[in-house]
Amino acid sequence: MALLGLDLGTSTVKAGLLTDAGEWITHSVPVGADPKAGELDPRVWWTATILALRHLKSVHTLTDVTAVAAIGNTPTLVLVDRQGQPVYPALLWSDTRAVAEAEALRREHSLDDWTRIYGGFIPISAAYPSAKLRWLVRYHPEVVAQTAVILQPKDYLNYRLTGRFAGDSWTSKGIVHLTQPDDTSPLTAIGLPEELAPRCYDPVTVMGTVTDSAAAETGIPAGVPVVVGWSDSLGAVLSLGLGEADGFILSGTSESIGAMVQTSPPLTTQVFVASVWNSGYRIVYGPVSSGLSTVHWAEALLGIAPSDRVGVDISPTDVFFVPYLLGQRSPLWHDRVRGAWVGLDDQVTREHLIRAVWEGVVAAERDVLEAVMAATAVPVQRLVVTGGGAHHAGLNFHRAALLQTPLYRATADPVWGAVLLAYWGSEGQFPQNPGAIQQWERLASASRHEHRYVGFQRAKTACLGLATP
Repeated sequence: MALLGLDLGTSTVKAGLLTDAGEWITHSVPVGADPKAGELDPRVWWTATILALRHLKSVHTLTDVTAVAAIGNTPTLVLVDRQGQPVYPALLWSDTRAVAEAEALRREHSLDDWTRIYGGFIPISAAYPSAKLRWLVRYHPEVVAQTAVILQPKDYLNYRLTGRFAGDSWTSKGIVHLTQPDDTSPLTAIGLPEELAPRCYDPVTVMGTVTDSAAAETGIPAGVPVVVGWSDSLGAVLSLGLGEADGFILSGTSESIGAMVQTSPPLTTQVFVASVWNSGYRIVYGPVSSGLSTVHWAEALLGIAPSDRVGVDISPTDVFFVPYLLGQRSPLWHDRVRGAWVGLDDQVTREHLIRAVWEGVVAAERDVLEAVMAATAVPVQRLVVTGGGAHHAGLNFHRAALLQTPLYRATADPVWGAVLLAYWGSEGQFPQNPGAIQQWERLASASRHEHRYVGFQRAKTACLGLATP
């Protein structure tokens, strides 16, 4: 028996294989997506998947694979015709062209009405499906006319594997009702036919099996069950082995910050609440628009190579950085706000500027963490950071200084979450021992710098004041 997980990220596709002997084999293939571009040919994800599987097959046979599951970036819209062919480039989560459409939607219905239509809180934002689809209707009605179903990236991959259209209500949020997946009122509320919604199931439901043609392309045996799958953020959380009141930071191109709780939070409009089926747990979290993409932009702009050893001490100046280069998602959900360095004088150096960037990214993490704790009334007892940004010394220094929670770095792999979904779906239960891959390393603490977070709040207020209404 072997379990296969696939992770369709914004910049890479990663495949992970857990063999019957407990061997863990992974391989990543870049897809070349630029979050600023906002679009990507969906077929790139399939091509990268085949390349990743080809590498795995060179290391270990795929003939013993018994189940497959995928996680993927979301909310990204993949519009396909009845033959499953894309009719337009995928609109990535980072695409925020639909600002005017989002504003129009907010005028059409109150937030309470939209919450009822969606089955829970989903922001009326240019980054989310309702506004994106309105934008397509306005500028590309011919594309909408050709569309048979609206998928997420992992749903498109599943179609290529099985020949069946299916989704889950969480990643299809804004297209179907969050708790009643047969309810397509989010589509009908914006004047689109309900037939455009995929049939949705729990993420651990087997939605089909690998076809003969997909087997020939991928090397996965025909007839292997394919599980519906989930979002990449929640799959990554699943991989961490969190307990009650454990917090997390998924630090990559962009970031998600949250906690695992067993309480049922009241309605909040700042963060998301995702139930983990009948486990009794809920993942309460918020995605932000900043992360390593912001750090890499600043390093390139300032001419600071990642290998440069820039000290991580708190800047002695009063310069702050607000990291809203692409607007801000949680907890503000503000499309038009933009970032800035605030408090510059003629003593500021590029080293001060880059330190302020690291600090600003972390201050945005704390904003979400505080919104999560306010929603759940559960204080986070320990915080684990994973992803590429978990290895950035500058970010970790400021996390220790600003978050003031015992901080750990996880070596767990997000694609491991997809493997757990494959196991859960094929065996009918969550594994009692998710695996030894979950290793947490305690990171160094630092003295508290609360005054810096207060200064960030003033800088943020200035940026919000300048934002176009």
